Amino acid sequence: MECPRCGWPESDVYEVLSRHLTSEGVVTYTRCACGRLQMRVQRFEAGAVVAAGRRDAAAPDRP
Repeated sequence: MECPRCGWPESDVYEVLSRHLTSEGVVTYTRCACGRLQMRVQRFEAGAVVAAGRRDAAAPDRP
């Protein structure tokens, strides 16, 4: 998508004003190149497992 005012791509954040952690996710307030304010919400979602140990791996010895 692009800014309706100036055409700047919304995927290319011009300036981050603030970022806040909430119970729903992360809220970020940004400013477009033309000065238009934007509020973006990145919701918390279950992530994919990208690495895991072997099931038969023994626990390391601890002193």
